[in-house]
Amino acid sequence: MKLITRQTGLVLIIILAFEALSFASYYYPPLKLISGIGLAILAGVLAWRNLELGLLLLFGELIIGSKGHLIELSFVSGRMLIFTAVMLVYLIKLFSKEERVKLIAAWLEFKSKRALVALAFFISTALIIALASSTQSADIFYDFNSWLFFLIIFPMASVYFQAKPEVYNRLAIISAAAFLWLGFETFLILYLYSHNLPIISDLYFWLRQTGVAEITATGSSWPRIFMQSQIYAAVVILISTFSIKLKSKSLWVLTVLAWGVIFLSMSRSFWLGLAISLLLGLILNWRQLLKNLLFIIPSALMGAVLIFLVVIFPIPRSGSFSLTSFASRINLTSDEAAVASRWSLLPVLVQEIKQSPIVGRGFGYSVTYKSSDPRILANNPSGEYSTYAFEWGYLGLWLKLGILGLISYLWLLGKNIYVGYKQHTFLFLSLVFIGLIHIFTPYLDHPLGIALILMIVVLTESCLKLENNVY
Repeated sequence: MKLITRQTGLVLIIILAFEALSFASYYYPPLKLISGIGLAILAGVLAWRNLELGLLLLFGELIIGSKGHLIELSFVSGRMLIFTAVMLVYLIKLFSKEERVKLIAAWLEFKSKRALVALAFFISTALIIALASSTQSADIFYDFNSWLFFLIIFPMASVYFQAKPEVYNRLAIISAAAFLWLGFETFLILYLYSHNLPIISDLYFWLRQTGVAEITATGSSWPRIFMQSQIYAAVVILISTFSIKLKSKSLWVLTVLAWGVIFLSMSRSFWLGLAISLLLGLILNWRQLLKNLLFIIPSALMGAVLIFLVVIFPIPRSGSFSLTSFASRINLTSDEAAVASRWSLLPVLVQEIKQSPIVGRGFGYSVTYKSSDPRILANNPSGEYSTYAFEWGYLGLWLKLGILGLISYLWLLGKNIYVGYKQHTFLFLSLVFIGLIHIFTPYLDHPLGIALILMIVVLTESCLKLENNVY
């Protein structure tokens, strides 16, 4: 099937309007209220008309929205508004016999239901522990709300479990359109910064306010452009490399963009996770090794060339191209403050885990350690910093859920990694990738990672022949 179609243009126009409204709200704050209410109504209407449409809106926002605050209503993010609207509509629809029958039928066939129930139990236990402790309620809410995203498995099962191929086709088209925008936005930011255009000041504060991207100065004339949702670029590369037999023009475009995005993210976690996943995929598919390499290497080179062409584009004047920033990211000692902070946190985190290793300390539990981050030192010269969000992803899960909760999560991942390995290499490798990057860059407790895991769970449970039916 074609991933870039006539509908793609319409989706891109809608996304452009979505982002323009967000940017306008930066200059005129009252628009936040109007856009937030409008988004919630839109999500509810779409989900009521067709539950699939509500989920497509949710998945599209995940790909373009990073932290989910492009549009927000007071302290409630746009992502939470869409999620709440879809879940409320789904709960109402459950009053109909047809919807209940679909849910029960899907649930009875779910091989992962025991792992999901076990994980739900320990998530609930962690919440109870947190509420019974002296942990601040605000910290509990902000730490726990991401885990609510697991509830989306129910409407997902209703729509996608053993669905017709055209249902997955629509998901693929919407996802491709959203990723096209993600790639375009990444390269647009690169162009604006490398050419030092006047808008970059306002752009920086808007990106920082919404959490769409983190712009960090480097040794080059252009910055590091990191977006949390860039994890989907790695998924695009894995899908295109290991699940598609015929490489269409649209697939080449998406993959080249994906490589460019991965390079510009300058994320060591992304680079390492993708490298290991690709190497593992090549070993497992050694019979097609040459064919896979003939796709991986040219598409990666084209992604790098695209970065070069954008930087030196002569209008209004060409920027200067340098590989200094990439070299510094490959050098593990180049970012000493971040490395020192991470290692400073490790023994403190381990000590806290020892206090309650079985049941954990619950959501919102903060750990205090000495950070070397210049931003923290600017506000507190002692470097002492308290947080409930940890870069040591699995240790963070252990601290909050306890060892049994961590095991239940690993059970869910391991079961679907095994099924994905038996069925489709890219499903298996996508889970391997997100499992690897969670070591240093937490995603398993974030909607971006949870959504990916749940979609793979539904796909593996459905036992679809994706190569023939969807692409």
